[in-house]
Amino acid sequence: MSKNKYSSVINDKLVTFISIGTKNIPPFSKVTSVCVIPFTNEGKIVAVRLKNRGLDLPGGHVEKHEKTPEETLRREVMEEAYITIKKPVLIEIIESDYFGPNPHEASYMLIYAAYVDEMFDYKTTDEIAYERIITDKPSFIKEYEAGDKNVMEDVINRAETMII
Repeated sequence: MSKNKYSSVINDKLVTFISIGTKNIPPFSKVTSVCVIPFTNEGKIVAVRLKNRGLDLPGGHVEKHEKTPEETLRREVMEEAYITIKKPVLIEIIESDYFGPNPHEASYMLIYAAYVDEMFDYKTTDEIAYERIITDKPSFIKEYEAGDKNVMEDVINRAETMII
């Protein structure tokens, strides 16, 4: 995959994101967040509508007590989408210069794909997510606003070929 690069303003700061593939997995200490493309058995995507970002994939930031990206991933999908997942596969690593421009300051987001194992009754909360949506890829991409649509479409395309 060619490196996809895009920028976004976060907390009044211009941040650059670069898709770097999955060959060089960073140490977990440099991973700040994870997300998953959860597929139903029918090939639909389970997404969440978030209060501050609109339609997005379930995921979030690593907590200090967590030891692996998969641990973070499983917690986040339950918190945001009320689902469990099975057999997560790493699809993409996104490098960020949020903490500074020097290589030792880089942080990483890991993007996984997985099948939904169980889906529980959805509970709306006042915190982050307020809706779970089961949708197809074109509808998801059309509504997606949390990052670069082209990068997301590329990642979903690769996810489909790897697990569906």
